[in-house]
Amino acid sequence: MSVPKPIILTAIPVAFGEDGSVSAEGNTAILRKCAQSGVDGAFVLGTTGEFPSLSEDERRALTRLSLDMLPNKRVVVHVGAASLYEVERLIALARAEGAKEVAAITPYFLPSTDDALKHFYGRISEISDGLGVFVYIFKDRTGVAVSPQLMAELAKLPNIIGVKISGESLETVGEYRQLLPDDFLVLTGSDREIGRLDQVGANGVISGIASVYPEPFVAMAEAVAAGVTDRAGLQQDVNAVVDGLLGDIERLKTGLRLQGVPAGHARMAVGMPEAATMALIEGLNARFGRPVN
Repeated sequence: MSVPKPIILTAIPVAFGEDGSVSAEGNTAILRKCAQSGVDGAFVLGTTGEFPSLSEDERRALTRLSLDMLPNKRVVVHVGAASLYEVERLIALARAEGAKEVAAITPYFLPSTDDALKHFYGRISEISDGLGVFVYIFKDRTGVAVSPQLMAELAKLPNIIGVKISGESLETVGEYRQLLPDDFLVLTGSDREIGRLDQVGANGVISGIASVYPEPFVAMAEAVAAGVTDRAGLQQDVNAVVDGLLGDIERLKTGLRLQGVPAGHARMAVGMPEAATMALIEGLNARFGRPVN
């Protein structure tokens, strides 16, 4: 039996200049690298994009740039924020720039309830006609849990077409999949598991690491779709880049800079790689780095 090719959406970092401002040059180069890779599309302005540090105007400009640079790829624009008021404004901005798909992380910082989350996503559903909406679950970052049972209720809302689940095991992702419609997209942030997604019926990964070294993920997706059973070597490559970069913003940007991409540094206070980490990334770059044309 054939297995569908796993979807790969690259979680795009945002490049900043030395003064901390958004860098048009750096972001153009990052998006050009994505366009030249074999991934299916991009997830922009999410966790990897340091969205809490961005203003509305910056998010609008980066949405426009992403859509312009990736006309032939799927682009999911993250419109999440701590308040529904902000999310509504960001949905309007994304729509105005031509976005077709958006994602909204759960509210964060303050605790929430199932009823509050139903209201939150119910309102998002109401104002999203013409858009496809992904629910974005990341309990480790938000402190807000969405159970598989609650997600099954949210999946019934109009315009809600999928879910991104980060920070959970593949087995837990499978628990969500079992309660969701067959045509509902289930994507995981656990990009290490791209070769095992078919075991639980998940559709794909959203990978920040693929913004730096997409080739191991693309090779694995192609092998899965081709029915290749001996994928140990491919998994070793995936493990190497995942273990080396860890989804850490500064590690990602270091890997991009080593390939000539002016990614700058994180705007948020995440810490810099130590000497041993730098040596590790340089080794990865020797194996997997590709210059951007």
